[in-house]
Order: sequence, then structure tokens, then C-alpha cells
Amino acid sequence: MYTMNMKIIYPEELQGIVHEKTCENEEMYLKVIYLLEEDGLKPVCSNNVSKVLKISLPSVVEMLNKMDKKGLVKYDGRKGVFLKPKGKKMAKKIVRNLRLTELLLQDILKMKNIEKYACKFEHSMTDEIANAITKTLKNPEKCPHGKLIPKI
Repeated sequence: MYTMNMKIIYPEELQGIVHEKTCENEEMYLKVIYLLEEDGLKPVCSNNVSKVLKISLPSVVEMLNKMDKKGLVKYDGRKGVFLKPKGKKMAKKIVRNLRLTELLLQDILKMKNIEKYACKFEHSMTDEIANAITKTLKNPEKCPHGKLIPKI
């Protein structure tokens, strides 16, 4: 949700993000870009990503340039960052895993503070596990926050 003075209020899913300094970096960037776009922020700017991940702007720009070279995003400092098909496919899978995990933690395990834990699982979840969770939850369409669970 965005206010009139253009101060960005990030959705709940983005507020619980903790930057991981591991091989999950690219996935975190892809997820953040996807969620910001989903929430209506287009184009996503490097400054938005920097604020969500709590990483310095120069570090974000460096990573976005690396991801551009890998074909995951199209990055232009003036125009913003856009997911390329390969990056969008990866982002949808990560967001799907996140939202399935949130449902599993909330509905089956009856846990609170699901955002705190869900982010850890989304990166290691295999397609087999995601499919099993989907089946167990009877093919859910929305996460606890009311957002659609992406189809992959």
C-alpha cells in the first residue's frame, strides 16, 4: 500500500524479511522484486530493494548488475529493475514456497509469527515437498495474508 506523499508502506510479507548472507541472496532479491511488483510498485527501484533488505544502495546496485548479467533481471539505474522470464520463474517458485510454508505453519502447526519462520524454509523447499504441502492443504489458492499462491 502506498500513501499520497509517496512514502512506501511495505506489505507484511516484506516487513519480516531478513537478509541472508548466503547463496540465498539472489532468491531474496528476486522475491522482493516480485512482491513489490505484485503490490503495485512499478517500476521497482534499487532504493526500494535496498530499504526492504536493509542493505546499502551500492551493494544492491552491484547485485542487480550481477543478476542482470545472469539474465535474471533487466536493470537500469534510471528505469528500475524488471524480472526477466528466468528470474520471474524463480521468484514465483520462491513466493509459492513462502506462502505454502506460511499456511502450513499457521493452519497445520498452529504457530504464531509465521513470517519469522517461513522465510527460512522457502529456500530449501524442493518441488516434491511443495507438492506434498499443496496436497495436504487441499490445493490452497491464497496465503494467510490473502495473496494468491503462484502456480508454477
